[in-house]
Amino acid sequence: MKNLSFILSVLLLLSACREPASVETFLPGEGPYSFTLDMSDTTVVYNLDFYTRVDVPFGQEIPSEMPLMIQWRSPSDSLFREKVYLPLSADVYEPYRAGVSPVEAGVWTLTVYAPSAPEGLLGMGLVLTKEKDD
Repeated sequence: MKNLSFILSVLLLLSACREPASVETFLPGEGPYSFTLDMSDTTVVYNLDFYTRVDVPFGQEIPSEMPLMIQWRSPSDSLFREKVYLPLSADVYEPYRAGVSPVEAGVWTLTVYAPSAPEGLLGMGLVLTKEKDD
């Protein structure tokens, strides 16, 4: 009975040490915002979502969208760039990319530039979620 209790305790501890299915990072301030993304696991695909908050005085309008210049840096130092538009409101949680399977496994750097950020933008957040590749 003593051994069974020990084995169950070890199994419980091992299951608690599992890597989380998602990682959330918020970078306050004006940017640029640089996120480190560990996409080393080739058995999953990744989903990326942006989130932010825009605090404006009562009665002031928030623009409907904000252009973002995105730069991806691969583990081997290759660069990929794109421009996307982030829909805006007071609280933003918006999917960016879904089902991403990087051409190169490893640690990537995603840098977000917001050249025309509205006044009151508190920063930029990114959620990286792993999903089993079916």
